[in-house]
Amino acid sequence: MPHTPNFEDIRYFIEVASTRNLSRASERLGITQPSVSAAMKRLEQSFGTDLLVRHKSGVVLTKAGEVLQAQGLRFMADWAKLKSNVCQANSEMAGTFTLGCHPSVALYTLPHILGPLKTKFPCMVFNLVHDLSRKVTEQVISNEIDFALVINPVRHPELVIQSLLFDNVTIWCAESVDCTEQETLPLYCDPNLKQTQQLLSSTSDFSQQMIASNNLEVISTLVANGLGLGLLPERVARRAPAPLAIYNSEIKPVQDELCFIYRADKQNHVVSVQLHREIKRLLDS
Repeated sequence: MPHTPNFEDIRYFIEVASTRNLSRASERLGITQPSVSAAMKRLEQSFGTDLLVRHKSGVVLTKAGEVLQAQGLRFMADWAKLKSNVCQANSEMAGTFTLGCHPSVALYTLPHILGPLKTKFPCMVFNLVHDLSRKVTEQVISNEIDFALVINPVRHPELVIQSLLFDNVTIWCAESVDCTEQETLPLYCDPNLKQTQQLLSSTSDFSQQMIASNNLEVISTLVANGLGLGLLPERVARRAPAPLAIYNSEIKPVQDELCFIYRADKQNHVVSVQLHREIKRLLDS
């Protein structure tokens, strides 16, 4: 049964067809003449026909050989283009990627970065996925998401984790609510966030009724309207529809770190480093 033609054998044939001489072709290819002869024989067996007529002074192409020379040259050119395109895809700032982040993180980061990124890297497209930072991190690890902006990512051997900025989580109240009123207000918080559990466990004398909500923007709006206290990151609290104030400065805040993460074995290093550098610059400005 004929074998599929070998790429190197076709390359050797193109050289033989160009020089019309096995010895000269072997010199130009930097291999022995028997190796070139063996390659020609393999090709003829693969195609099931003669490609060369051998003479003492050289070789002449058969009709089949002429077809292989013409189409082989196109094949080699197409291969070079394919190789170049694949290499470019792995090094250029281009392509479609998935970017994941918590909805609240999205609101204070994406408006500042997506426009400038599109201007600087017009061939990059980002599809967005929003979930808890913990779940987004899991999706990056499982190759479902390319890049992510996540809060306090869990260290993992397959993740590259690069810091972007810091934030503080504490309890907030509306500036318009007086101190006596504050003590009777409920506390709105997202119990699924580790920061909530961490802060409340360190505040043993906190006696307010707790009301759960898994949307930080809803919490900040309720707090801004004087309906309760809210356990919020500062960057979310500062975006509330009315000014908020720290409820008790004696309560030690929980520090958050926003990081840019990706799998090192999936993403090109050059692209990832440039993307992190640009996002950090935009968020710092």
